Amino acid sequence: MTLAKRLLIIGGGIAGLSAAWRIQQLGWDYTLLESQARLGGMVLTDCIEGCLAEAGPESFITRKPQLWQLAHELGLQAEILPVASEARGTAILHQGQIVPVPLGPAQLLGTPLLSWSGKLRLLAEPFVAAKTDGQDESLAAFATRRLGREASQYLVEPILAGIYSSDPHTQSVLTTASILPELEQQGSLLRGMLAQGRVRSRARKSGAVLPPRSFTFKRGAYTLVQALQSKLTGDVRTQTAVRMLEQIGTQWCAQLATGETIKADAVLIATQANVAAKLLNDCAPAAAALLRTIRHDGIGSLSLAYRQPDVPMRVTGLMIPRREGRRIDAITVRGAPRAKAGHVLVRVFFGGAAPDMLALDDPGLQTAVRNELGELLGITAEPLAASVRRWCDCFPKPMVGHPKLIAQIEAHLPLGLALAGNSYHGIGVPDVVHSAERAIAKLISYACYHEGHEEHEKAEKPSRSS
Repeated sequence: MTLAKRLLIIGGGIAGLSAAWRIQQLGWDYTLLESQARLGGMVLTDCIEGCLAEAGPESFITRKPQLWQLAHELGLQAEILPVASEARGTAILHQGQIVPVPLGPAQLLGTPLLSWSGKLRLLAEPFVAAKTDGQDESLAAFATRRLGREASQYLVEPILAGIYSSDPHTQSVLTTASILPELEQQGSLLRGMLAQGRVRSRARKSGAVLPPRSFTFKRGAYTLVQALQSKLTGDVRTQTAVRMLEQIGTQWCAQLATGETIKADAVLIATQANVAAKLLNDCAPAAAALLRTIRHDGIGSLSLAYRQPDVPMRVTGLMIPRREGRRIDAITVRGAPRAKAGHVLVRVFFGGAAPDMLALDDPGLQTAVRNELGELLGITAEPLAASVRRWCDCFPKPMVGHPKLIAQIEAHLPLGLALAGNSYHGIGVPDVVHSAERAIAKLISYACYHEGHEEHEKAEKPSRSS
């Protein structure tokens, strides 16, 4: 089999770029189309006043190894920067007070986040029977079942819901925090964490070199985008939108907004589900209808560079539950190496608790955010520089039952078409890379079957006519 095929990739975020890299290694021709002026999607690094201000994700876990492996394939070993635990110094806003996240038994016993009955219920977690039916549930339901109502409401939900800017009572735990059900299957969360620790300890003793638990890149997350872009040798286009997609026989045709038509043997739609739904309206209406049920909200962040003396370093991160009634969702405070010497980078996340913040112009947004920073962290100085990024209708909110929904959508997709991106099998960058690799494997399998079927048909023709 020659497999001289062409793949059309729609979307130039991390999903589309990593898919192009993988298919290039397999010898396929490809065309990648991105409607925006740059590649990378929500992965973007701004440099302000000598500080690295991320517009999207800041760091990446290695527990899901796909991104770690991709970084090494791209030769980025020298650019990798291990990230120490970002939980240290993180706090939760609780009844208007900044309360440190308890990271050990002593802190847990002394924390005002939980009553004594709540603390005792949390400590009883190892004796709670594990759920074994494999069914999805909300983050709040999972945390309440395992840790108790108080620990769920005042400890777990603010942290994880703050990370994902979502409602913990509807958020799919299997999609957004799959590590929790995985740990539970060890008998309890505590036993699962201890088991993981023993595995890493044995590996170290045997001489194995273990990756850090999380990492970033010395020059920012956009390093990954630049590396992929520099390695791709196929037809990669920006500012190129697809107007219509149709399947004619076994071939796919994409009509561009420019009037040009591109033909391909297979298609990967590497966009959010709400964009994919529009492209599939005609050729896969059932899948399009299901894709439209996946909610996407807006999210934004404002990064502010300050002189170090102007920022009391009380916390490295502050999670703000919606019940506190604030206009922002979370704050991170970063020094070196993300900020240059003598400076501090403060990043404020918005759009979840107060969606109207996304509609403010830059001066209005800065005023609202600086008011919050003054009241919460006592930061009143004028920032040296600022960078704001708004992502409207781009952030997926996987609800309970999301894995089954995605399985239904994929069952309705025509042969030769696949989906990848943060709307489907997880919203972290490692999840996105994994989704691209899964999609490529699916399309390769389809191409092998289709080509084998064609060769079989050709071989059968002479015998039929004789």
